[in-house]
Order: sequence, then C-alpha cells, then structure tokens
Amino acid sequence: MSKYLSLINGEFEDKISVLDRGLSYGDGLFETMAWCFLKEENIVGVEFWNRHVSRIRKTCILMKIKMPSLRILNEYKNKILKKALHSGIHDGVLKIIITRGVGGRGYKFDQKILPSVIFLCFPKILTKYKVKKEIKVTYCQSPITENKQLAGLKHLNRLDSVMARAEWDDNFYEGIICDSHKNLIEGTMTNIFFIKNNNLYTPKINKSGIGGVMRQIILEKSKFFFEKVTEVKVKKESVVSYDSMFLTNSIIKVLPVNSFEKKKFLKAKPLSSLISYFENESSKVKNLELS
Repeated sequence: MSKYLSLINGEFEDKISVLDRGLSYGDGLFETMAWCFLKEENIVGVEFWNRHVSRIRKTCILMKIKMPSLRILNEYKNKILKKALHSGIHDGVLKIIITRGVGGRGYKFDQKILPSVIFLCFPKILTKYKVKKEIKVTYCQSPITENKQLAGLKHLNRLDSVMARAEWDDNFYEGIICDSHKNLIEGTMTNIFFIKNNNLYTPKINKSGIGGVMRQIILEKSKFFFEKVTEVKVKKESVVSYDSMFLTNSIIKVLPVNSFEKKKFLKAKPLSSLISYFENESSKVKNLELS
C-alpha cells in the first residue's frame, strides 16, 4: 500500500480498539473526498467539504451517532493536511470514518458513548484508466441489498460492493450492481448516468445505493448542460437505448464509459462540456472549500 497518514481522535496513530463498534458491527459511516494544494494561489482545501460535512450530519442523526462538532472536524482536517504537505503530499484523497465508538458486547449501545473519529490521507494515484481510451464496465451478479431507511447513506456496511468487486478482473473499470428487480442502481464505487437526445437520466436511489456528493452536484448543474434530467428506474433491457453513459464519484468526477457489455457508447457533446467544466482550473478553485 502507498504511504498514508492516519489521525484517530486527533492523534497520529493507526490502531483502534478491538471493541470499537465500527469493527464489531460496521456501526458507523464514512466520506471520501479529494483535496489539493494549489501552489500558485498558495492554498490547500478539500473539494465540496461542506457538502460532505452535511451528509455526515444527516447520517449521524439517522444512525443516532453523536455528531463531532464542526470545530473538531475542521481542526482534524487542517492537522492532517498540514502534516501531508510537510510529508511531500500535495494532493490526494481524504477519508473520514466515524464509528459509534468503543463499546461492550451486544447490539444495544450506550447513549453516552463517544464516537471514534478517523481521518485518513492518501496521496493521489493516477490509475491506468485515467489514460486509457477504453473504459469498459460489466454487470455484477451480486444483487444490492434493499433498505429504504439506509438508502443513499455511506454507512460502513459495504459487503455488497466487496462481493461484487470480486467478480471481475482489471479488464473492466467498474461493475454495475442491480437490485432484485433487475433495476440498475449504481457501480461498486460510482453513481451512473445515461444520456439520450440531450436528456440526462440516472437511477433512483430510494431503496438502495449511495446518493454520492458528485451525483448531487451533477443533478444541480445538469440544467447548464442538458435539456432535462430525470431520476428513473433503469432496466437492463433499456441500456441499449441510451446514447452515452458516464460514472461519477468525488475522486474521478466524471468519467465517460465506452462500452457496457455489448453496447458501445458515444461521448455526447453535453458530456464533453460537463467533463471540461470539472477539469477547468477555475472550477477547481471554486469547488475547493478552504482551510
């Protein structure tokens, strides 16, 4: 594994208690985001920080986990990014894991338990897919679990994605997961979008899947690039009717798909414009929420 930094409850260490409920029960949540140092502007920041914090707050409320204060989250963020810069890391991935904390046996939790707050900082790694022209995706046989109460949230129970990711080799960039009704929901690490006749479509996230931050942003900005945006049920048989397909998450931003099984996709003009928007340096500065 590449070098990384680990901050646990404000201290630089990489070990947690064996009694932490995140380990025992997956009792917690996480957020993954991009960060960078802009040398010319002499600033360091995290992309869409406030949006990620907002989702942390929403998930903590739903899961009844004590929400760390914004002051604490900012303090830990600044501390680990300062250390990263001093270590020679100038951009990369920031991951926040919040568990309910250390507790005893049993599913019932103490209302007074204090959360474990973990910040992980990884250097940016350019994968071969960033330079490849052919981005291919495939179907996964493993179905996604339906739970309306947890749909859209980034909780620590990610076995659906773990099982699905074990199904294909590196010939494919991503695997697409369906629900029990054969509706496409998401990729193992991405949200998915389709384009047809300059209209944008994306699967509904109401019973399963993660409503990613980048997905939210694409939906908000779609009016500048597409005539209409619709959240729909995407059936397997309907995939062949779309003109273009792309993947999103907070790290890759927008990645066009060339082929999905036997279906070949084109890069529609509005998709090219959308990609250019997120690659534009001025947009990057606007998207950074500064330390």
